[in-house]
Amino acid sequence: MSNYFTVITATDQSMDGKSFYSGEAKSESASIDQAIQNYTIGKMDNDDQILAIRTYDDISNVSLKQIRQ
Repeated sequence: MSNYFTVITATDQSMDGKSFYSGEAKSESASIDQAIQNYTIGKMDNDDQILAIRTYDDISNVSLKQIRQ
């Protein structure tokens, strides 16, 4: 069984930079939950907002460039 890999892209209100948070788990929902937990722990302040949530079921077929878009 493959692991699911989720990437959350977040930014602050000024939109001058992006942050990336990830999570990996055996199920899609657990992967998303892990990424959201990492976002909650790691966000810089309350002005941060989520721009995108992407979940991959086979991360070996995805390039780093695709993830960071």
